Amino acid sequence: MQWAERQHFNHGSQLMQGWGALLLLIACVLWVWVGFLIWDTENTLYCYRAAFRCELDTTMPKQLTLLGISAPLSVVGTGLLVAGSVRRQTSAHVLRVIEMQQSEERARNK
Repeated sequence: MQWAERQHFNHGSQLMQGWGALLLLIACVLWVWVGFLIWDTENTLYCYRAAFRCELDTTMPKQLTLLGISAPLSVVGTGLLVAGSVRRQTSAHVLRVIEMQQSEERARNK
C-alpha cells in the first residue's frame, strides 16, 4: 500500500514541478520579448503637416503590460517548482526513515 501511495504522491509532485517549469518558461519568453522591445525601441517622432503637431510614439504600455504579466507567472512558477521539489525530497526522506525503523525492528527481533 505504501508503494502505490508514494507513486501517487510523486506523480502530484512531478505535476507541480512541470507546471512550475512551464510557467517559468513562459515568463522567460515574456522577459525576452520585453528585452527585444526595449532594444528595438526607437523614439519615433510623427509629425502631421496639416496641424504642425508632432507626437512621440513609444511602446511603453506594451512593455509594462508584458512585465506585469510575467511577474506573477515568475512567482507562481517558482513556488510550484520549489514546492514540488520539496515534496519529492520529503517523501524520499520519510520513506528512508520508515525503512530504517523497520530494519531496526527486524534486528531487535532476531
